[in-house]
Amino acid sequence: MRPPQTVMRLARMGSAHPTRLSFLRVLLRRMVTDKWRFDRSVWQIDGRGVGRAVYRAIGPHRTYSLVAFAHDLPDEMRSDRVIATAWDATFALFDGTPSEADLQRLAANVPLQEAGRVSGAELSLSRANR
Repeated sequence: MRPPQTVMRLARMGSAHPTRLSFLRVLLRRMVTDKWRFDRSVWQIDGRGVGRAVYRAIGPHRTYSLVAFAHDLPDEMRSDRVIATAWDATFALFDGTPSEADLQRLAANVPLQEAGRVSGAELSLSRANR
């Protein structure tokens, strides 16, 4: 096995090209083999682009849902700074299919990001501006 000093050099890491063993390729092959399905189980986005949506990845043993909230954020509140407190869109990666009660809880907490409360079913939070 090669020592970390050889493998982890920045110049060497930048030359690493995807192979058939790369994570994304392995994941996509497994999803095809296991016949994963994808759907949009909730779409409640209005003409202004505000609301909520749920996209599901349904595998043979588990379902994962991306719960997305699109907000009407005034321009004066929009910031690309890491210290921002409001965003145009906020997301949660949910383990399973969220119930209506989950969606209401998430709608109250996910826009707050780190300041909100989440359960063990939320695997990750994210946010974005337009």
